[in-house]
Amino acid sequence: MVNENLKLKDNAYGYHTKECSDNYSKGRPSYPKESIEFLKGLGLSSDSVMVDLASGPGKFTRVLAIEGGFNNITCVEPSGDFRIECENILNQVKVEYNPTLNFKVLEGLSTSIPLPDNSVDCITVATAWHWFSNIESVKEISRVLKPNGILAIIWNVANFGENSKNPLQLQSIIRLHRDPKFNTNNRLPTKSLRDKWRDVFDEMKNDPKTHIYLNPELTKSPSIPNPQITFGEKTIASSLSMSYISLLPPTEKQQFINELKQNLESFDLTSNNKEFTVYYDTEIFYTRKPSN
Repeated sequence: MVNENLKLKDNAYGYHTKECSDNYSKGRPSYPKESIEFLKGLGLSSDSVMVDLASGPGKFTRVLAIEGGFNNITCVEPSGDFRIECENILNQVKVEYNPTLNFKVLEGLSTSIPLPDNSVDCITVATAWHWFSNIESVKEISRVLKPNGILAIIWNVANFGENSKNPLQLQSIIRLHRDPKFNTNNRLPTKSLRDKWRDVFDEMKNDPKTHIYLNPELTKSPSIPNPQITFGEKTIASSLSMSYISLLPPTEKQQFINELKQNLESFDLTSNNKEFTVYYDTEIFYTRKPSN
């Protein structure tokens, strides 16, 4: 059940179903171990207090716990269905990979993180910052971070063009969800949010009073290659996990699925549900809370 007291953007309610949680877990790309190595190079250790904010069903959290060996992880996520899946994944990780893992999965928002002041070494936000790129979130993140604590914003980016390994034909498949005909009733602004995710930091640069919360200058990691092996059914699941696609009425959603299947079958690389590779780059942008 959706907690109506949580102030979410309308599209975000697309994540509040078990179907969307299952599709997200099955379809969305994971993150490379090199992204964790980069974070550890910022001065973090296995005992650092980590928060995965807007953790979803635990895609990035799982990598933190396995590849990073982080032992103290708190996930904060508004969707109850995502939280259930995240807890299931982390219980499995604890049994199979990291028996010293201590974790919590809590209901919360970027503007209401249920943790004490100055208690966290690093907050990670993986493929989610666009949902809450605002000064209220910056203030709350600053509240829970220790002095000199890190905010790390992580993205998986699939590029197309002259220097990309991704064939142009893949755009009609992995980006069909961006087609305006499947984004009526103002659902498309999710992409607009993605395009504007840096705006709050640009605004902070012009307002010195906000520099007490976070350094507004983001530092970017080198791009980290993150090829993902997928196939037709997994690609469909990934697309159905997009918030605004999840919200489509049943008839429109089926039309979307039918067109996506047609596109998959029309391209030899992706036909007959065979495996193919989508080449992503993982990018990390980080900043810190002032040390005093």
